[in-house]
Amino acid sequence: MHMRNKVVIFIDVVASKNKLQLSAIKEFGYEPNYFVTDIKPGSECYFEDAAQQQKLEKTFFKRLVQVFFFIKKNRKAIHHVELFPGGRFSFIYVILSKLFFLKTLCGERGDLLYYHQKGYSLPTRVSMWFCYKFSDMVWYRELYMKAKLEKIRTKGLFFLHNAIEQGADDRQPAVKKDIDFLWLNRIIPERKYKWVINILKKAEFKHTYNYMVGLLPESTFVKDQKYVEQNTPSNLTVKPYTDMPFSFYKRARFFILPADVVFANHALLEAMSYGVVPLISRQPGSDLIVDHKINGFIFEHTEESMQDSMHKAIALSSGEYESYSKNAYQKIKNDFSGTKYIQKLRTLYSMLD
Repeated sequence: MHMRNKVVIFIDVVASKNKLQLSAIKEFGYEPNYFVTDIKPGSECYFEDAAQQQKLEKTFFKRLVQVFFFIKKNRKAIHHVELFPGGRFSFIYVILSKLFFLKTLCGERGDLLYYHQKGYSLPTRVSMWFCYKFSDMVWYRELYMKAKLEKIRTKGLFFLHNAIEQGADDRQPAVKKDIDFLWLNRIIPERKYKWVINILKKAEFKHTYNYMVGLLPESTFVKDQKYVEQNTPSNLTVKPYTDMPFSFYKRARFFILPADVVFANHALLEAMSYGVVPLISRQPGSDLIVDHKINGFIFEHTEESMQDSMHKAIALSSGEYESYSKNAYQKIKNDFSGTKYIQKLRTLYSMLD
C-alpha cells in the first residue's frame, strides 16, 4: 500500500466504461475517491465502500467548501487529483490541489472538439485552458488532440487511448443477429447521422432492419435529435442512449461510425469486442483499429463512400462475415485490451510520484 494511497477523481458520472480504470486503481494499491455531479443508478456496485463516491454540491460556494475541506483533511494521503476539464468549476480543482502541493492530472476525453466553438461558454473555455496549462500532466486519448494541446503546452502530455475489458467471447452465435446496421453513440453533427438516415431511406436498403441508439434527454444537441426523430425511416428504430449497450451488440451484424473522429471510440471498441463488424470513416488512426476488408470497412469520409461500404457489407457471404467477425473480436483482444491499458496507466501514475 502506498503512503499516499488516495486517487481523487472529479468527473460527471461513474459509468460502466470507467470500470476498467477503477479496477486498475485498486490493483495499483490506491483507494479511489470519486466526486461526481450525478450518481448514476447502479454505480454503487463499482465501489467497495459507498463513501468512495460522493455527489458534488450544486452551488459554487458549497462545492468549494466541500472540496476544500476534503483535500485539506486528506492532503497527506492523496497521491494525485484527477479532473476532466469540460466544466466551469474544473480550474478550481487545480488551484486547490496546488494550494496543498498535490499533483494534478487533466484527463482529456473530447472537450477539445468544442474548445473553440460557441457551444461552450467563455467561462468554461477559460477553465479548460487553465486545466490544460497548469495541470502537472495531461492525459489525452485521441490522436487529433496532441496538435491542439501543443498550442497550449508542449511538455507533460501522455497518450493513452481507450480500452475495454474483453467480455469473454461474446460473439455468441446462439443470439439471433436481427439488427443489420447499428449506430450507438451520441447524436451530434460530427457523427454525420444524416448520412445514415439518407442511405437507409433508399430502396436498396428497405429490406434491412437497423437501430440508432443515441437519444439523450438533456442533450445540448436538441436540434440534431429532433431531426432524427422527425426523419426516421421505417427500417430504422431509434432508442435512447444507454450505458449498458451489450444487448444491442449481441444482436447486431454491423456497427457504423461516420465521424470526424473515430479512433478508439469507446462504443466502436465495445462493438468489435462482441464480433460486430465495423464500418468507419477514414480519419487519423482509423487503420489502427480497422483492417480494411479483413475485420471491417474503412470508407472515405463522404456519404457516397459510406453507402458503397454498406452495400459491400450486406453482400458478404455468411462465411466471409464470420471471418470478419472473428477478426474484429481478435483485434480488440490483441491491441485494445485492459491488460495493456493498465500497464500504461501504471506508467502514467508513476510519473506523478
